[in-house]
Amino acid sequence: MTKARTQRMWAVLVAFEAILALGLLAVTLRAQQTDRAKEIGGKLLCGVGTPKCDCKQILTQCNHVGCPNSAGMLKTLDAGVAAGDPEATIVQRFVAEFGTAVLSEPPRSGLNLVAWYLPSVTLFGGALLVIFVISRWRKRPTMVPAGPAAGSGISPELLARARAQAARETQD
Repeated sequence: MTKARTQRMWAVLVAFEAILALGLLAVTLRAQQTDRAKEIGGKLLCGVGTPKCDCKQILTQCNHVGCPNSAGMLKTLDAGVAAGDPEATIVQRFVAEFGTAVLSEPPRSGLNLVAWYLPSVTLFGGALLVIFVISRWRKRPTMVPAGPAAGSGISPELLARARAQAARETQD
């Protein structure tokens, strides 16, 4: 083999390895974009605010066969991710087009804070109420039961006669 031929072989081998490395890099970047798109798409609902379909499923998990909305929405999402736009910009683009109903969870601002905090406040308040009621029940004075005829105004003879009659009637 000549020196020139060996150099050409090495050049071809290095070029081939460079192409493989770029291909692997592209696959890795695409996988990262796909993961990012899935993460952002998990915060959006499919088909909200459109008359065609109102499936209201998570965008990246929409299993509605023939959904006319998911393909276009996913394409917009992928374009934003491929352009390297921040998540907030991509989400705002969807909110501008479809309104806040496209969000899978209410934003944590304004009146929507009630939706975030009311369940925990209610649970905490209910627990306090239960603790208060139980403590009040435990502090009540205990009632000492009186004799059988003491509080009822029935004479002991009448009570004995009623018990004897009940015993006779239940023997049969």
